[in-house]
Amino acid sequence: MKYIRNKTKIGITILALVMFLVTALGQSHISEAMTPRVMLTEYSIKARDSSGDIFPGDTFTVTFKLKNTSKNKVLNLKYSVVSENGEFLPAEGVGTGFVSELAGETEEEYSVSLQATKKLEEKTYKIKIKTEYEDWNGGYKSEDAIYVPISLKTEVLVSDTYIAEEEIRLGDNIEIVSTINNTGAAKIYKVTARVEGHNIADAKTFIGNIDSGKNATVDIITKATTHDDVRDATEYDNDLIITYEDIEGNEYTVKEGLGSIEVLEQDYSDVIKIKEDTTKHMSGSTKSVIVLAIVVIAVILLVIRRLIKRRNLEKNFE
Repeated sequence: MKYIRNKTKIGITILALVMFLVTALGQSHISEAMTPRVMLTEYSIKARDSSGDIFPGDTFTVTFKLKNTSKNKVLNLKYSVVSENGEFLPAEGVGTGFVSELAGETEEEYSVSLQATKKLEEKTYKIKIKTEYEDWNGGYKSEDAIYVPISLKTEVLVSDTYIAEEEIRLGDNIEIVSTINNTGAAKIYKVTARVEGHNIADAKTFIGNIDSGKNATVDIITKATTHDDVRDATEYDNDLIITYEDIEGNEYTVKEGLGSIEVLEQDYSDVIKIKEDTTKHMSGSTKSVIVLAIVVIAVILLVIRRLIKRRNLEKNFE
C-alpha cells in the first residue's frame, strides 16, 4: 500500500513538472510573438532636379516606409536618417522624427530632406535609417541601410579651331585642328571628333578619355570635295562634331561650326607652261623624265608651303 502511495506522488510530481514546462514554453512563445519589430519595407529618393540625378550640393528627399510586424503597438517611435561620414546633412531640422505610437501590423510613410555636401565623388553612398521604440516590456533599436548615387556634371568647351591651309583647291587634303577642354566636374569617356559638311569629306578620329580640368588636341585630315564654282560659297556649311560619354554611358554631343570653306579648282597652268618650254627640242623619253621631275618638284614645294603656313598659324595661337 505504501508503495502505491509513493508511486502516485511521483506521478503527480512528474505531471506538475510537465505542466510547468508547457506553460513556461507557451508564455515564451507568446512573449516572443508579442515582441514588436519595426523594419524598413521600401524607400525612394527624389532629386530636386527633374533629371533625377543628384549632384554635389543638391537637396533631395528620402521617403521611406516603416512597418510594425508585431500584433502589438509600439510607443515613442523615433527615427533618424544619417550618413556614415557626414556626406549628407539635414536640409530641414535635424533629420529626425517622432511618432507617439504605431499600431500592430501597420506601416506608415515618412520623409526627410537632405543636402549633399559639395566635395563628393561620383559614386554611391550609404545612408542609415535608425529607429528607437518601446512597448510595455522595454525598449528596442533597429537599423536599415539605403543607397544614394551621386553624379558629377559634364561640360565640354571646344576652342582654338582653325584650318591649317590658307588656299585650298579641289582634291587637296585639309587639316583641321582644335582643342577639347573638359570644363566639367566629371571625367569624360570615349571622346571622338569628326568633321562633315557640304564641300569636305567625312572624317573621324578617336581621342580617348579626358580628366576634369584637362584638354586634348583634335587633328583631323579631310579632303576638299567640291569647289566654289559649282554653287554659291555662302551655301556651304561644315561642322566639327565632338561626342563623349559620362561614367554611366550616357552620350553627349557638342557641335562647332567651321563655316564656309573656300575651295578652288586645281591650277596646272604653270606646270603645263614649263613642260612646253622645256620639251621643244627633247626626245620622247627625256621629255617624260623631265615632266615627271617637274611634277614631283611641284608637289614637294606645295607640301613645304603648307608646313610653313601651319607653323606660322601655330605660333599665332601660342
